[in-house]
Amino acid sequence: MNGGSFRPGKREDYIHLVEERYFANVDHKNLEAVLDCFTEDATFTIQSAFSTHRGRDTGIRRMFERLFERYSKTVHRGFRHVVDIEGECCASQFEVENVSARDGTETRLSNCNFFYLEGGRFKRVYVYMSGGMNTLG
Repeated sequence: MNGGSFRPGKREDYIHLVEERYFANVDHKNLEAVLDCFTEDATFTIQSAFSTHRGRDTGIRRMFERLFERYSKTVHRGFRHVVDIEGECCASQFEVENVSARDGTETRLSNCNFFYLEGGRFKRVYVYMSGGMNTLG
């Protein structure tokens, strides 16, 4: 499913976009597939760290490149979603585990992301990470 085939009236499409197109590709370090989930002018804000990355092909790309270099393994699981079909947005709560590429240290977090869509892609994303961590940089 690409951004063009997204059906904004279907709850399951929001969940598929978040879990299968976005987080599954983050976990597998498929950078281009991850970036395909975003509009060209998207913003990605780590609200709990007061950090914003602007532009799919610039700031957001660099953020994910650093994430993929920093961690040898990333796993997202235990999803719970609240979908607002009329507002074209979705809130997702989940657990994430990152394993440091440098020393194998594991970081486990409980996060919540708010996804605001335009044309079946993420226009704005807000991330809240537990424990004051910012694993996205």
